[in-house]
Amino acid sequence: MRTVKSLLCTAGAAAVLGLAPMSATAYDFKDVFDGKVKFSIGGYAKLSAMFTDTSDGEIAGGATGTGRTFYLPSKTPIGGESGDAVLDMTARESRINFKAKTEGGGHKLGVVMEMDFLATTEGNELVSNSYAPRMRHYFFTYDNWLFGQTWHTFMDTGALPDALDFLGAPESTVFGRQPMIRYSSGPFQVALENPETFTDLGASDDNILPDLAGNYKIKGDWGHVRVNGLLRQLKVDNPADGVDDDTVGWGIGVTGKMKVFGADDIRASVNYGDGLGRYIGIGAALDAVVDANGSLDTVESLAAFVAYRHFWNSQLRSSLIGSLLDIENPDSGASTLNKRIYSVQINLIYSPVKKVDFGIMYLHANREEESGADGDLDRVQVVGKYAF
Repeated sequence: MRTVKSLLCTAGAAAVLGLAPMSATAYDFKDVFDGKVKFSIGGYAKLSAMFTDTSDGEIAGGATGTGRTFYLPSKTPIGGESGDAVLDMTARESRINFKAKTEGGGHKLGVVMEMDFLATTEGNELVSNSYAPRMRHYFFTYDNWLFGQTWHTFMDTGALPDALDFLGAPESTVFGRQPMIRYSSGPFQVALENPETFTDLGASDDNILPDLAGNYKIKGDWGHVRVNGLLRQLKVDNPADGVDDDTVGWGIGVTGKMKVFGADDIRASVNYGDGLGRYIGIGAALDAVVDANGSLDTVESLAAFVAYRHFWNSQLRSSLIGSLLDIENPDSGASTLNKRIYSVQINLIYSPVKKVDFGIMYLHANREEESGADGDLDRVQVVGKYAF
């Protein structure tokens, strides 16, 4: 009877939430289960207006494609007959999350679910701009253990630049979410994560071993530095293409955020690997290339960014961000593979009250293929955002 009553209370709280006005803090519902559960909701509402000018043709995917809703390095066009300029306005990055925490039987339990509308294919801009939600995070924790989908353990979210775009330095950032089992103890984390191999034949799910990732974090009043490591199996079993091979991929990285003058800070990341591929650049680099004998030739890559954030006063701040991805493809790779991608951006963000940002950003990016062909992208983005 108590369980039914508790569930009804939770449902009632959720119903009230749907009618309640937004506030600057997350909604907390305590005492639903006799004081044992804390439920909260958070996220942000964001509008982006982007004017984009490309030197070599249109961004693939059209108005609702990922390259038009945020900066995606691999989408910078190359080889078009002429440049293209477009204006886009979108609220698709807006997101919402639900969290619950409780303690029972001497254990700590929690669950997190988050969704947004950013990379779904449903919807268009003709009438209602209706886009389907997608799962970003969905996991539960049991003491020091995590089970479910969330950020890569190889990824340091605390070092990400303060940017107006969806991701401040996407070509050089370790970025992604996937299912995993993770154990955390103090400054140390280790995880077994869902494997996938990305080659010039496409994505392959033939792996029989999980990806192994770990990190160690050192922190203090000055900020933090984190060392990250990754070890993985790369495997393709595709008789139709004459491929049945596996090899080892790995990656190492150092990331961090350090305070400098006053409230200013520097955020930086350096990652190197052989077969690191899909963990960096949001699909800009491959894990491996299939050679003429059907064997996997791993792809080396070096990725780095640095971002300096300066506070002009308590309400006004700017970040200058430089980002580079350098890819060493094997000789067996096609001339159209990405060789080098870089971007530079600067922003100005005004926060009249806590949790509200209005800002403008300028970004210049370049993508070069192995053939030497390249293309430029310039973007001005204006943003209004309210986090709750």
